[in-house]
Amino acid sequence: MPPLIDGPPRGQRDLEELADAAEGRRLVAQVFPDIAQAGPVDRRTLLQLVAASLAALGMAGCDDSRDGSGHAPLLSQPRRTPGLAPGEPVVFATTLELDGYGRGVLATAVDGRAIRIDGNPLHPASLGAADVFAQAEILALYDPDRSHGPVEKGEPRNPAQAQAELARWREALLAASGRGTALLVEPSASPTLRRLLASLRLASPEIALYAHAPLVGDQAARGAERAFGRAADIVCDLAHADVVLAVGGDLFGTGPGHLRHAMDWSARRRAAERPLPRLFCVETAPSLAGARADRRIALRPSGIAPFLGAVFSGLDGQGSPDAHPAAVAMAEALRQAGPAGLVTVGPEQPPEIHALAHAINLRLGAFGRTVRAIAPVLSRDLGSIAALAEAIAAGRVSRLAILGGNPAYDAPADLEFVALLRRVPETLHLGLARDETAALCRWHLPAAHPLESFGDSRAFDGTISFRQPAVRRDGFRLSAEEVLGAFLGDGFGERERLAATWRSAWGDDSPQRFEAALAAGVVEGSAAEPVKVTLSPDWDRQDKAPAPGEVDIVFAPDPCLHDGRYANSGWLQELPKPLTKQVWGNAALIGPDTAKKLGLERGDHIEVGLAGRVLRCPVWPLRGHAEGALTLPLGYGRRAAGRVGTGIGFDAFRIRGSQDPWISAGTLSKAAGRDELTTTQHHASMEGRQIVRTVDDRDADLQDRPPEASLYPAWPPGRHAWGMAIDLDACIGCNACVIACQSENNIPVVGPEEAARGREMHWLRVDGYEVGDPSAPATAFQPVPCMHCENAPCEVVCPVNATVHSSEGLNDMVYNRCIGTRTCSNNCPYKVRRFNFSNPRSGPYATPEEAHNPQVTVRSRGVMEKCTFCVQRIAAARIAARMEDRPIRDGEITTACASVCPTRAIVFGDLADAESAVSRARGSGRNYALLGELNTRPRTTYLARVVPGGDGP
Repeated sequence: MPPLIDGPPRGQRDLEELADAAEGRRLVAQVFPDIAQAGPVDRRTLLQLVAASLAALGMAGCDDSRDGSGHAPLLSQPRRTPGLAPGEPVVFATTLELDGYGRGVLATAVDGRAIRIDGNPLHPASLGAADVFAQAEILALYDPDRSHGPVEKGEPRNPAQAQAELARWREALLAASGRGTALLVEPSASPTLRRLLASLRLASPEIALYAHAPLVGDQAARGAERAFGRAADIVCDLAHADVVLAVGGDLFGTGPGHLRHAMDWSARRRAAERPLPRLFCVETAPSLAGARADRRIALRPSGIAPFLGAVFSGLDGQGSPDAHPAAVAMAEALRQAGPAGLVTVGPEQPPEIHALAHAINLRLGAFGRTVRAIAPVLSRDLGSIAALAEAIAAGRVSRLAILGGNPAYDAPADLEFVALLRRVPETLHLGLARDETAALCRWHLPAAHPLESFGDSRAFDGTISFRQPAVRRDGFRLSAEEVLGAFLGDGFGERERLAATWRSAWGDDSPQRFEAALAAGVVEGSAAEPVKVTLSPDWDRQDKAPAPGEVDIVFAPDPCLHDGRYANSGWLQELPKPLTKQVWGNAALIGPDTAKKLGLERGDHIEVGLAGRVLRCPVWPLRGHAEGALTLPLGYGRRAAGRVGTGIGFDAFRIRGSQDPWISAGTLSKAAGRDELTTTQHHASMEGRQIVRTVDDRDADLQDRPPEASLYPAWPPGRHAWGMAIDLDACIGCNACVIACQSENNIPVVGPEEAARGREMHWLRVDGYEVGDPSAPATAFQPVPCMHCENAPCEVVCPVNATVHSSEGLNDMVYNRCIGTRTCSNNCPYKVRRFNFSNPRSGPYATPEEAHNPQVTVRSRGVMEKCTFCVQRIAAARIAARMEDRPIRDGEITTACASVCPTRAIVFGDLADAESAVSRARGSGRNYALLGELNTRPRTTYLARVVPGGDGP
C-alpha cells in the first residue's frame, strides 16, 4: 500500500523551510536576542523554538472562561483552569489573623496550590513585609496531620452526619433561647464574625459567649482606662519619633504592629540627618528591639516600675538621687525630643506601667505626632475563659462549642480546664487538627484554613482588610463564620455572608466597591479615627515596686512557635531562635550571674515553683538577661501536635495561672539531669576578625581598602552583574528572610537528630555577634547567604565542574553533576554550602509536595545546595522583558529574602547599572566585603552598623 502522506507532514515541511530561510533566522534574532547573540542558530534549535512558541500560542487561545467576576476559578487541575497556562502564578490579596488582628498578605498560587506568602504593600500592618508566622501558614495549609473529616467520639463521620449535628445544635438553641449553651471563640477583629455573634445573641438571648487566646490579655486595656478613664487602643508612629523608650515586650518582634514598627524605625534612621534618632529599651529578657537599641537596660520586672517612675519625675527635673542614672538621662532625652518622643510598653507589663507610659506621652505632647489613641479594635464584650470555667463548675453549661483555639493545652493551669471540659455533656470543637482539645470533645469538625475561606478583619490601626481563598478546599471543612451561619440558619454562602456585612455597613448594594476591596485586600481609608484623650484627674501613678520574690517569672511567646499553634511546622521548629540560635526545643532563660550562684550551666535541669505548681525544664544562661528573673517561653510540650511537634520541649502553660498570667513571683532550684540543647551557632565572638563592622554616627564612613590584585583572570563583563547589599544597620534578626528562602527554594527540613549533628540545610543563616561596649554589648545580626564570589574558591576545586560561574556573575550549582565530594564546602570561607545527607521527600519531616515551588527543583540526597540569588526569578524577569522588548528594570527582580524583609535591609539588583539601588548601596562609605582580605571579591557585600558616638544616655 502506498504511503498516505508523501514525505513529512505539511506543518513539519513548513517549519523546515522556515528554518532554512534567512527570514526565519531574522525572526529568531528579533524574538530571542540572547540566543542569537550566542552565535549562529542551527536548524534544530530554530525548529525547537518555533514549535514551543506555537504550543504556547495554542494554550493561550484555549480560554473557555465563563466567570465574569474577574477572579480566576480555583481549580486543582491546571489543564482545566480557564484563562491560565499551567505554571502561571496567580496572586491573591488576602488576610491572616494572629492574636485576633489582621495582617494583609499576598498569597501566590500555582496550578491551584498556594506556594508562597508575601506582605501586601497596601496593608498598613505589613507594607509588603511578612513575618515567619505568616509564611509558615503554607505548611499549616498542607499539614498532613490536618483533620480530613468530622469525628464523633473518636470515630469518623461523614459530612451529612456533621451537618445533621449542626442542625440539632440550632434546634437546641431555638428551643431554649440558648439557655445552657456556651460558645468559646478566639478573640477576633473580624466585623463579620462580630455581626454573626450579635445576631446569635438576638436569636438566642441566653447563650453565653466567651473568648480566649493565651497571648491576648487585658493589661493594656486596663492601663488605658486607668489613665484616660475610657477604653482605648494605642497606635505608635515611629516614623516621626526622635527618641523612643520601649519598656518590656518586643517592639519589633511581637504585637499586632511589630512589622510596621520595624519598617518605620528603619526608614526613620535611613532618612534622618545626623544625629540619628535614638532607641532605648528597658526589659527583662533580650529582644529584637533590645538588640537594636542604642542603650539597653536589663531589669527584673519588679524594678521596671521604679525606673519608669524616675523617668516620669525626671521630665520636670525632679529626679530622685536614688534613681537609676540611665533613667535620669533618658528622661532628659525625652524632654528634649518633646512631641517627637515616645514611650511604648509591652503587653506583659501590669496596668500601672501602661498608665504611667500614657502619662509620659501626654506630658511630652506626643499624642497626635508619634502616638494616637483609637477605639478598641478587639471586642471586649465577651467573657473570659475564667468566667467560662466558673460557669461549667456551677453546672450552668450543658453544651459547649469551641470554635478555634486549643484551651485544653493553653488555658490557665489553675482553672483545671481539662477536667471541667469532661463534665460538659455535649461538646463540639472546630479546629485545623485533632489536637488536645479535639480529643476531649464529643464532636470534632475540621476547620477551613484562612487561605481556603472568605472573611474580614481589622489591623492594629483599625484598617479593614478582606480574606479570600487562594486554593480550593479539599473535602469537608468549615470556617467559624459558616458554623455560626449554621446555628443561625442564614442560608448564605461564605462570600455572600461577607458581602452582606459590608452592604449593610456601607449602605451600598452595588458590587463594585466590594469587588475592588476584595481585589486589593484592603478597604481604602478605613483606618480608625483618633480619639481625644486626657489624663484622668483621679489617676494614680502607683510606681511603687511590688515585693520581689525569690525569682521573678516572666512568661513570653516563643519567637518560633508563638503560643504553640505552629508546633507541627518543621520550618519553624528548625528555625534558629534569634538570640540563642536554639532549634527543636526550648529552654528557660536566666541571667549569667544568677545561673552561676545556683551552679547552673546550659542544659542543666531546674525546678520552677509557682503557686504550688512545679515545672521541670532545662536552663539557658543568656548574657543580657536580667538577674533575679527567669523567662519561660510558651508554645512547646504539645501532647497532640502531630508527627513533627508532639513531645518537643517543655510546657510552661502547666504552671501559668489566671491571676498573673505574665509576671509572677516564684521559686527556683537546681534539679538532677540535663539536656543537650541544639544550637546552630556556638559562640558570638568574632575572634578578632572584622566580621560585623560598626561606624560612628558622627562619621559614617569606613576606610576600607580596595581589592588586591588577583591571579584569577577577570570574568568578562556580561549584560548583567547581579549583586546584593545587606544593611546591618537595618537588620533586626527577625528571621523572615530565612523562612522566605526556605519556602521559595524547597529547602528540606532535616529534623532534630540531623540538626544536632550540624546538618541543617538553610541556604541563608542569620548570625548574631556582640558589638560595642564589652561591659554591656549589643547584638548585631548578619544575614549570610552565598557570597557569589568573583574569585570563587569553591569552583576551582570541584572535580566534576558541578559549581560554575555564569556570565552574569552567579555561582551556579549543577545538581546532576555533583557527586558529593564536599570539597567546595571545605574550600568556602563563608561556610554557606549545605550537603544534603538525607532524602528530603520521605520521613516525618518531609515538606508536603503541595507546598513545593514548581519553579525550583527538589534536590536528591548526596548533592551540595546553596543560595542561587533566586535564579528562577531572574529567569522569569528576563523572559518577561524579552517578550515586551525592553531591558530588565531596576527593582523588577527581588529575591525571596529581600521581598519579605520588614526593614528593607536587603537590596538586590544589577551592578552593571550604575544607577541601580544595589549600586548606590555599594557606593556608600559604609560598604565592605565580608572577609575581604581573602580577595574572593564577593558579589554580596554589607553596610556597617551605625553606633552612637557622641554624648548621650
